[in-house]
Amino acid sequence: MRALLIDMDGTLVETETRWWQAEIDVMQKHGSTWDIDDQNLAIGGPLSAVVDYMADKSKTEAENIYQELVDSMYKSFTEVAPELQPGWSDILNQAKKSDLQIALVTASNRLLAEALLKSSNLEKHFDVVVASDDLPRTKPHPDPYLHAAKLLGVEVLDCLVFEDSNTGVTSSLAAKMPTIALPGRVLLDERRGMKILQTLKGMNLQDLEKIHKELVKEWQDH
Repeated sequence: MRALLIDMDGTLVETETRWWQAEIDVMQKHGSTWDIDDQNLAIGGPLSAVVDYMADKSKTEAENIYQELVDSMYKSFTEVAPELQPGWSDILNQAKKSDLQIALVTASNRLLAEALLKSSNLEKHFDVVVASDDLPRTKPHPDPYLHAAKLLGVEVLDCLVFEDSNTGVTSSLAAKMPTIALPGRVLLDERRGMKILQTLKGMNLQDLEKIHKELVKEWQDH
């Protein structure tokens, strides 16, 4: 295990409630609604797909929805730093003292990713950021994870990915990367090369190394 590749929203930090409120506010502004079914469809993004869905439902230009949503989330991230999900503080600090490299791989755009890292004082932990506007294709395609591995100079099986959504795990598994899924509200099925955990609380790098080895074996045995 040479690199940790971490999804942002819902995986590294608790932001889903903020996204939900921002989406409700934007849709109400345009005379439409946003309920739990809409929110469940939106979890994992990518941002462009969520915006297109919102624009279609509200009969509003996608460009306007995109800008309003990004403005709202940027304001939210810069005013109050989102909370790290349980377990990450210890893992990130341990990783920084090791020779592991870390990438943030998000379906949000770079503006929001960098705003979140800055407000949460996490910039020092990440060697690379791959955002949705960095590549022609984002999640659920494998491109973001393959690009992150290339930037870090590591092979796909040397990576351990952390995701919380179907969109995210579809992306990382398409890249043939060992993946830990932290589903939260999302229902995920077991898949080859992936382990589902309810939390990272109480876990350390040795625990992650063990899981990584098991997942690598799954990939190599098929």
